[in-house]
Amino acid sequence: MTTKHRSKPLRVVGAYAAQPDEAHQRRAFLEEVLSLPGVDGVEISWGAPGWEQDAPLVADALGSDMPGNQTGRDGHVLTLIGAAATMAAKAPSVGLASPDPGGRERAVQLVASAREAALDYLARGQRIVAVELHSFPTLAQADAGLGGDALERSLCEILSWDWGGVAVVLEHCDARTATLPWQKGLLPLDIEIGAVAAAASLSPTLTGMAVNWGRSAIEERDATAPERHVHRLRSAGLLRGVMFSGATDRDGAYGMAWSDVHPPLRELMPDSVMDRFKVAATLEAAGGLLYEGVKVAVRPPQTTVKDRIAAIRGTLAALDGTLP
Repeated sequence: MTTKHRSKPLRVVGAYAAQPDEAHQRRAFLEEVLSLPGVDGVEISWGAPGWEQDAPLVADALGSDMPGNQTGRDGHVLTLIGAAATMAAKAPSVGLASPDPGGRERAVQLVASAREAALDYLARGQRIVAVELHSFPTLAQADAGLGGDALERSLCEILSWDWGGVAVVLEHCDARTATLPWQKGLLPLDIEIGAVAAAASLSPTLTGMAVNWGRSAIEERDATAPERHVHRLRSAGLLRGVMFSGATDRDGAYGMAWSDVHPPLRELMPDSVMDRFKVAATLEAAGGLLYEGVKVAVRPPQTTVKDRIAAIRGTLAALDGTLP
């Protein structure tokens, strides 16, 4: 299904990537993130390791979006990346794109649980605008076509459910290639596009795809790749979101080069290949979106809450073109 996007995308922050290790600091940190100018909500890492500890803090900090509640937010995105990656690590046949029927069914059931969680948020007045899915597991290149077929079957089943107005979005991660090392190593973009387009044509639920800037750069070891991926999805009529998360082209404080570890903007961390010009070019290529946002991590682990917020604020500034 296609729909008109808001003239201004919902702006979310993947705050969990930058949250302090100390649980007692996380509530204040999350509230400060939500108070940043222009921020509409957060990307919630539902079901990821540690979620049991974070869930009550998140629910409390989000407040209510019911009319008249002054602490309410405009909306949030629920991502299954942590939960899905954890399942696939424990059982490599598990994923929405798994040719193994049992593994595929386990992944579909995870999405069913996430749907219930999203509907629970809605019932509490906390608006979820989208749930992000991913094309696990990692498959050999020769099996990518089978993975695409399995992904389409999974999505058709998922989109047959009532989502209560929540969009279903497949976030593209770095694909497995023959020549380059990979991090997530999921399905190629064009195969994902085929599966999503086919399933979306059969459902009234708003469906599409999202780009994570860093993961697209990691896939091709190229800082211009995210812009190309965005353009490809926009041309296919499937682009719904872009999350700006950096990548490095050298070993350093964020580990090995081209690791999926979410460094901030280059202007804040020189090893990052994501600078304000790349952000601007990607947004220009994207056009209208359902949501946009940033997800950055900080190093070292002892970084203060003040400096964590500064990294988020500085990366958000690039979305507005307000950096000096």
